[in-house]
Amino acid sequence: MGYQISFPAELQRVEYVKLYFYLETRTYFDLPSLGLLQLRRELLQALKTFPGQDRDYLVGELRPLLQPDLPSDPVLLRQIQKPPPAVVISPDILQYGLFEPGQRIVLPVLFIGPGIIAIDPFVCLLQHLGTRGLYHGFGQFSLEGVESEDGSGTRSMLWFGGKRPAQFAPPVSDLSWWLERQTCTGDLVQIEMITPLRLLHQGKPLFKAEFAKIFPFLLRRITALLAAHARVELNSDPARLISLASQVSCFENHLCWQDWRTLKKDKGAQNLGGLVGSFKITGTGVSELLWVLQLGSLLNFGKGAAYGAGQYRLICS
Repeated sequence: MGYQISFPAELQRVEYVKLYFYLETRTYFDLPSLGLLQLRRELLQALKTFPGQDRDYLVGELRPLLQPDLPSDPVLLRQIQKPPPAVVISPDILQYGLFEPGQRIVLPVLFIGPGIIAIDPFVCLLQHLGTRGLYHGFGQFSLEGVESEDGSGTRSMLWFGGKRPAQFAPPVSDLSWWLERQTCTGDLVQIEMITPLRLLHQGKPLFKAEFAKIFPFLLRRITALLAAHARVELNSDPARLISLASQVSCFENHLCWQDWRTLKKDKGAQNLGGLVGSFKITGTGVSELLWVLQLGSLLNFGKGAAYGAGQYRLICS
């Protein structure tokens, strides 16, 4: 059955590439639970230590991907303030524990809009990270292969083993195509958080949240990402969507706070965490919000969304 829910036509202009990177460990190392959600630190450290004559070129290509500059357009600047990265890394959090040499870690990565042209430099960055270690200097690995997934869900191996090809030619899809193949429809939806959802309101984390409080963060994440990296301003009225979300009935709310790592600071340490668990929503407005919820399941949301925090899945009845 095809996708029955309407969504903005502008999503046809939002291109993406989804790749799966196959990492083969070369050393013994112990990866803690949720350790793969800390790849931001590791990748940015690797970015600073690129060796060789191509360093300036690679850094120049990767900074717009990982640390985009503020937009020069004043209207766009007011809308998105700080541009999100043009990449979404969504690691499988079940990959943790003691790794032996030769074990495989699969890293799904979504490249959005202009981020697509940075795929080759990103491959170089991963290979360099492999010499440094995946987690705090531990877990050296080799990049053994790359698999692609198009908008229909068809996966194909671009390269596996042997010498890395000079360039990749992965299939480019658009969000409209991706949405059209989604089968989740209906007015009763369960949202299950896969990784901790960290939301800040007036500088303080939300330790409890109903759907009406969560939805504006999700909508802001999607609209900012599309505006920054696809120059797409959705015609949908955000105030209307937020109003619909406030009318949705939220029940069986099992969201709870979970600390998952400690951030060391000059004056002590701070525990970082987020909301985990699940909740259900129902009501006539759910079907109109569904395309937003679907996109969020692809793009994540909240603090650290680009590196795997705020992942969730939808279960429809």
